[in-house]
Amino acid sequence: MTQLFDLSATRRQQVLVEYLTATGSAFAVTPKGEQVFLNKRLVETMKVLAGDIYDAFLLPNYPDKQASTPWRAMRVESTELPLDIKPVVSDSIPNRIADYMEEIDEEGVWLPEDIAEAIDLDVKQVEEALAENSEIFDPVRAYMLRSKDK
Repeated sequence: MTQLFDLSATRRQQVLVEYLTATGSAFAVTPKGEQVFLNKRLVETMKVLAGDIYDAFLLPNYPDKQASTPWRAMRVESTELPLDIKPVVSDSIPNRIADYMEEIDEEGVWLPEDIAEAIDLDVKQVEEALAENSEIFDPVRAYMLRSKDK
């Protein structure tokens, strides 16, 4: 019997389904960015949707297809990933601050209290976002003369 594929080259890999084709097959991508083909039977059986993440059992694709799509899935299993949305939520605060600063005056200097009031956030949230995102915000030290009646 002729060997159709090299068992030593198969692997189990997590994949993200990028899109479904008009013919019913799908293409996914590995964490390294390698393309994976999922045939129509597999897509229908597993009810695969774009954006789904699976543990896939991969075979090297047929030689004439390997240049563009190095892998094909022979089986997929649903995977439950713990989603940590904290980075997404906290990332929105620096973006909101930067958007506000650009809208008002890119060259200006702001107090955290003024920013917090303008974009409806807690001062502590603004201070943390400013301190943790030095690649976006430059801290400025400034001094003022105190009033003599204090």
